[in-house]
Amino acid sequence: MALSRKNSGLLFLILLFVGLVSQYLGYAEWVDSKILDRQFQLLREFRPQPISNDVVVVGIDEKTFKALREPFALWHPHLGKFLRAMALAKPSVLGMDIVLPEHSYHFLLPQYDQTLLQGLMAMKPVAPVFLAQTTDENGQLRRIFPPYISVAGKDNVASAMVCLDDDGIARRFDPATCPPLAQRPSLADKMAQHLGGQGDNQGLVDFSLGASITYISFLDVLEWFDRQDEQQLASTFRNKPVLLGVTLPFIDRLTIPVPLLREEPMNPRVPGVLLHAQAFRSLVSHGMVRPLPQPYLVILAGCVALFWFGRNGWVKGTLFTLFPVALGGLSLWLLGKGVHFPVAGILGSGLLAFASRLGLDTFLQIREKRFIRDAFSSYVSPQILKEIVDGRLSQDLGGTRKKVCVLFSDIRNFTSRSEGQSPEAVISLLNEYFSEMTQAIHNHDGTVDKFIGDGMMAFFGAPLSLDCPERNAMNAAREMLTRLQHLNEKLQVRGIEPIQIGIGLNAGEVVIGHVGSATRHEYTAIGDVVNTASRLEGLTKDLKYPVVCSASVAEAVHYADGLTDLGDHAVKGHSAVHVYGWNPPFLGLIKKGVAS
Repeated sequence: MALSRKNSGLLFLILLFVGLVSQYLGYAEWVDSKILDRQFQLLREFRPQPISNDVVVVGIDEKTFKALREPFALWHPHLGKFLRAMALAKPSVLGMDIVLPEHSYHFLLPQYDQTLLQGLMAMKPVAPVFLAQTTDENGQLRRIFPPYISVAGKDNVASAMVCLDDDGIARRFDPATCPPLAQRPSLADKMAQHLGGQGDNQGLVDFSLGASITYISFLDVLEWFDRQDEQQLASTFRNKPVLLGVTLPFIDRLTIPVPLLREEPMNPRVPGVLLHAQAFRSLVSHGMVRPLPQPYLVILAGCVALFWFGRNGWVKGTLFTLFPVALGGLSLWLLGKGVHFPVAGILGSGLLAFASRLGLDTFLQIREKRFIRDAFSSYVSPQILKEIVDGRLSQDLGGTRKKVCVLFSDIRNFTSRSEGQSPEAVISLLNEYFSEMTQAIHNHDGTVDKFIGDGMMAFFGAPLSLDCPERNAMNAAREMLTRLQHLNEKLQVRGIEPIQIGIGLNAGEVVIGHVGSATRHEYTAIGDVVNTASRLEGLTKDLKYPVVCSASVAEAVHYADGLTDLGDHAVKGHSAVHVYGWNPPFLGLIKKGVAS
């Protein structure tokens, strides 16, 4: 029933192909994304990485909109004042993650555009200002009023667009998968390049960097400027990168892997400007998180498919249990080094191999046990067969001491009645008789040891332990006589002389185990108890009782069902034995467990 080496190799190649294709096609990306989010959370919690010169976020929040009543498109004076405040503060770089006007508002109020232009001109000698550009409904870059670009510089226009993963979470800045970023570098990328960031600008945002972000209200900055509080402006912004963006509760929000806004510590849905801030952090540190090259992942997925081989046991099970822990630990460590090692596909490949082999081996074992049960059910007792199938019966030669009740039975005068019959008729009669007697033994958890001509030996209490093996043996003897009565009725109809039997019972300690040679042995009971039971069966004819048992058996069943004390009787090869005779008062069909 074992799996051949050829078939095992073929199934392994099939599993390997499935695992490699699954890894290459990225079927586990959703699971990997969730694992990645959790890893970022763990790194932020247990291994925080502070930023020395962190980005400062200025938020256009609710209180700002309440104080400044004009429509946002007409905020030219306020934005100009903010830029002049930044000119006093002298940041290292300024990114404006807001939508700037597409055209002039001169028609509305002469010189209305000048305030914003003057603010940009005030910042020009201090630090570069990067203007964010979005796209329209057709995916084309939205126009910015050209004078603003002229003052800021045509190279200082960047994309504010963000592309979401399939589950709606923003994790990456990758032009290869996000068309708007292919048209123009991101705002964070432009700012980082100005500050000398040399890291990879494509890949996953590193959400493990830096502390939670708290923003400075846009309105506060305007008030500091109105008070000419240069000291406050300088202490807050001097030589620091600054990002301006909207921080309203329900507008321009994105879901990211971790809660990033300090004011909302449990909410991963944050203002979009915070994603740009975190991307900037990544770029000025070690760059975006790079995925492990696909060929490595495919090779690893192929290697873990080797879980297909080897015997399933505690060693392989322990290795498979530790494997995800080790792989997860390695993935977490690499993420801290700026490398994303997706493990879901590899774990899936290993699980597929391990579970497939476990399932196949289990199927083969069940089939093998069924084969053994079908093939040997007629050769050994059900109790022994069950122990063999379950692997609990030792195959070593030798035995152990155990208390049992031994039963011997024999057909009276069988030799003389067989003389006038053909061998075929004798065998047929014996088979019919033994079928009934064997069933009676099995019905009461007995083990048929052997057939000896027209006799049989059985014992109760091994390999299945019983509370009172003597009671089981007595019940079996009663059922044997009941079945014999029914069999004789059938024989009488066929004109065959009825059968009479004698049954001897004795209980005590015997040696139970395998006896014979290494190549041919049997499971049997040996000891004086066995020999005495055989001699007791021989007394049944002289004592005129169908059942004769020893005093130990009678005592164990509390002398039930009219056991008759027959006193001491000599038996061949043994000292006198105190015996009891039993002639069942009725011969109905006795159910298992009636005697007490």
